[in-house]
Amino acid sequence: MRRKIPPTAALLCFEAAARSGSFAQGARAMNLSQSAFSRQIQGLEAQTGQTLFKRERQRVQLTGAGEMLLQELSPLLEALEAAFYRLRTRDNPYGALNIGTYPTLGSRWLMPQLARLAQAQPRLTVNTITYLDNAQVDASLVDLAIVQGDPPWPGFRADLLMPETLVAVAAPGLLEAPLQDAARLLDHPALQHTTRPLSWQIWFGDLGEALPARPTGPLFSQFEMLIDAVKYGHGVAILPELLVARELAEGTLVPAHPHRCTPASAYYLLTPQAKTGTSRIERVRAWLLEQAPSG
Repeated sequence: MRRKIPPTAALLCFEAAARSGSFAQGARAMNLSQSAFSRQIQGLEAQTGQTLFKRERQRVQLTGAGEMLLQELSPLLEALEAAFYRLRTRDNPYGALNIGTYPTLGSRWLMPQLARLAQAQPRLTVNTITYLDNAQVDASLVDLAIVQGDPPWPGFRADLLMPETLVAVAAPGLLEAPLQDAARLLDHPALQHTTRPLSWQIWFGDLGEALPARPTGPLFSQFEMLIDAVKYGHGVAILPELLVARELAEGTLVPAHPHRCTPASAYYLLTPQAKTGTSRIERVRAWLLEQAPSG
């Protein structure tokens, strides 16, 4: 029996337009001319007998029928994509694999792990993709991704990779010894990371104290620059201990206060749901989970 299903191209065009809110952007994403893209949508509307979009100048908005179709269609397309991905890579334990990570975590923690992985599994090629915040993690680009935050992570299988411990650090020339009064940390510029604005509040809260004043120090978009700013004496920062372990061991950074905070928020290893069960991804996932410190 012939199935009464619209062409896959039309369904993909519909999803692209629904996600972007624009036929022009959807056409670019599908590598089609705007007229060809519009014909796909028109054909789908004709076949369903429903108006799926309201046209408003340069933008489009889903109708009620369009909203219903998007909610039911997207999981089906993801499942179809997953099925063909598993078919293409079935039982192939080798080849290339993309791991997503933050730049500083990648250079300071992940790179040493990948060096050991290359020795253990030399037939694998591992590429790294970096992003500055979790919103930039793209399931179509990564096979595994390391993120910091709190679950859930829609569209991904999430494994707890390792906890994160936050410490207050300073340059040895800025403080002669760790301060015992945490409030005095704010006598110095309180340096901050743009995607982690609550670090100072979380650290003080774990200590059982209220943050005495809003941090007013400079903001940095990358941990590497923030760490360098602390090393050069620009101020004090609350940083993941994992990222400054080398500096603390070498003495180029010192504890600014003895308190160590381990919040519930942690590092997670994500696998796109469409790629779970793929042999080489599962092998690297298991290997990375074995390497991660437990606390």
